[in-house]
Amino acid sequence: MQVINPDNPTLVLDGEEHEIEKLNQNSKYYIDQYTDLNQQLTQLRAKMHQIEVARAGFISLLKNEIAAQNRVFKEGEEEEEADEQEEAPSTE
Repeated sequence: MQVINPDNPTLVLDGEEHEIEKLNQNSKYYIDQYTDLNQQLTQLRAKMHQIEVARAGFISLLKNEIAAQNRVFKEGEEEEEADEQEEAPSTE
């Protein structure tokens, strides 16, 4: 289904052209519903894309957070090992 000719809106349905002005109220209502549903679908696709990008962003943030946490933990272990080596009695 496609609406063409802005000067005289015409519906193309299954290859046949129908002047919207000459259609009954039910047909016009169905066209309006179809048009509204297409707009909703476009909005939902955009929203879905936003959600997918946001999810990927949070995964990236999570990975960075865990990596930073692991670096701090590893640095803490290295400091403890250095402290232990300094405190160990010399065997000389």
